[in-house]
Amino acid sequence: MSEIAGVSSKDSDAADSLAIVLENLRPQAIAKIDSADHRFPPLVSSVVKDAHNNKALAELSFPIERKPIEQPHIDPDSNLVLIYDGELYNAQEIASKLEQRHSLINQASAESLVYLMGELPGSLEEKVRGALEVVDGDYALAVGSTDQMVVARDTLGTKPLYFSEANGLLAFASNKKALWQLGMDQVMPIRAGTLAIFDREGVELKEALPIRKGKVKIRDMSEAVDCYQEAICSAVKKRLRNVDKVAVLLSGGIDSCLIAKILHDLAPSAGIEVIAYTAGFPESEDIRTAQEFSQEIGMEHRIKVLSVAEVERYIPKVIETIEERDFVQIEAGIGIYAAMNTASQDGIEVIFSGQGPDELWGGYAWYPEVLNQEGRQELSKRMWDDLTRGDIETLDRENKIARAHGIDMMFPYIDPEVVNLAMSVAPELKVTSGNDHLGKHPHRELAQAMGIPPEYANRTKTAAQHGTGVHGVLDGIARKNGFDEDKVQKMGYSSDKITTEKLGSSSRYGYRYIERGLWQVPQNVQFFLDALAYERGLLNRAERDKIEHFLNQ
Repeated sequence: MSEIAGVSSKDSDAADSLAIVLENLRPQAIAKIDSADHRFPPLVSSVVKDAHNNKALAELSFPIERKPIEQPHIDPDSNLVLIYDGELYNAQEIASKLEQRHSLINQASAESLVYLMGELPGSLEEKVRGALEVVDGDYALAVGSTDQMVVARDTLGTKPLYFSEANGLLAFASNKKALWQLGMDQVMPIRAGTLAIFDREGVELKEALPIRKGKVKIRDMSEAVDCYQEAICSAVKKRLRNVDKVAVLLSGGIDSCLIAKILHDLAPSAGIEVIAYTAGFPESEDIRTAQEFSQEIGMEHRIKVLSVAEVERYIPKVIETIEERDFVQIEAGIGIYAAMNTASQDGIEVIFSGQGPDELWGGYAWYPEVLNQEGRQELSKRMWDDLTRGDIETLDRENKIARAHGIDMMFPYIDPEVVNLAMSVAPELKVTSGNDHLGKHPHRELAQAMGIPPEYANRTKTAAQHGTGVHGVLDGIARKNGFDEDKVQKMGYSSDKITTEKLGSSSRYGYRYIERGLWQVPQNVQFFLDALAYERGLLNRAERDKIEHFLNQ
C-alpha cells in the first residue's frame, strides 16, 4: 500500500514543491499516531527527480506484513521510473517473461512493469497502454520519462488519485490536501480507466481502459449463478495472497454476508484468520443481523457500539479523511470509520468490502420504480451510470478511511472478471419487474447455493447510514451546534448554491422514486458539514468562497 505523487514545474525546482506534497500526503489519522506504535511502522518515502529538477516523483509506502514494499522502480536502459499504488495479481506471470533479460529484485512487486514498458515500442503513452493491457491488478500508477509523466488508474478506479494545474506547476497525488497545500485551487479526480499525460504543455486526459458494457450472453439463471460463483471466488482467492489475517466489514446485508461466507470457506485451508467488524447504535439493524449471521457461520465478530457523542466526534474526522463536504458521503462514512478504527486497534492490515453488487445486480430500492415508471432501457442506463461513478461515490471514500487506519481495502465484487460476467447477464434476471422490490436475484441465488440461509440471502438491506442508525442522529447534532432551519432561511443557504454535484445515486435521482424523507439532503445538516469542512481548510476555492459568504452573513 502506497501513496504516490508527482510534480512537474515549468520554471522552478519541482523537488521543492514535492516536499510540500509529501508533508501532506501521509493520511491524517496515521500522522497523529506515535511512530513508536507497533501498529504503524515507519513509512518508507522515496523521491526520484530528473537531471533538470523540473520533474519529481515520490512514493510513500506503508509496510504490510508478508507483502513487498513498493518503492520507485527504475529501468536505466529505457530511462523510465515507475511508482505504483495497489496490488498486481499477475506480477509473477509478467516477471517470468522478463527474468531472462532483467535481474528482478522482487517478482511479487510491480518492478516487472517498468521493464515491460521499457521493452514495448512507441511513445511513453503507448508503452503504458501496452503494459496495462496485460495487467491484472487494482492500481494507481505513474511513469516518468525525460519529457513526460503518464498517470493511470485501473478500469474501475480502486485507488484514489487527483491532479491539478496552477502557478506554473502540474501535479498529482493520492489525496487532495497535498495539492491544496501547493496553492492549487481546483483539484480534480483522475477518473477510473483514465490516463493523465503531463508534459510542458499541460495535462491531457485520455480514455485508457474503460469498462465496457459488452453483450448479453447469459439468459439462464443456473448458468449465471455457476459463472458468478467461479468469478467471485477467484476474485476473493487472489486477494488472499501474502496475508495471515484479514477482516470483512459485515453489515448483515447479503453483499457483506456473501463475502464473509466465501472468506470463511477459503481462508482456513490457507492458514488465514478471518474476523468480521460491524459498527452501529445498540439497537441498530446492522448490529443485530450481523451478530446473528456471524454466529450462524461460526465467524469471529467484533462490534463497535456507537453513541451520539461518538458520532459527533467522528464527523470532523471523517470529513478530514475523505476530503468531502457531501452529506451522503459523510453519513455513510461514519460507520465505516468506526469499524475501521476498531479493526486497526486489533492489528488488521487487510479488510474486504462488500461494495458493488447493488450496481451490478440491481439492488437499490429505487431501481424497480425506475423500471416501472421509465422502462427497462432507462433502468439499464441508471445502473450503468451508478457503476461507472463508483470510483468517486464509494471507492475513494472507503479507501481513504482504510488508509487513515493503516489498512489496505479489497473490493472483490468489482474485479474486472466479476464485472464483465455481471454485464453479460440478462437484466431481466436481475430486476424482474417493476414489482420486484428484492432484486439482485443471481446474487441471492448464489448466496443460497453456497449455504447462506434464505433469511439472510433474501434480506432487504437499508443503506449503511440507516442500518447503523447514524442517519437519525445527524439532525440533532447539527441543531446542537447552531445549525437549524431558521439559520438556513435567515442566511438564504442552499446546498445547490455551493455545488449542484451530488455524490450518491440516492441524492442524484433515487429520492425521486421512493420515500423522499429518507434520501433528501437536510439543508441544516449540510450547512453544518460545510462549515466543518471550511474550518479545516478543505475543498476547492470556488466551494470555499461560497461557504465563506454564508458563514460571514
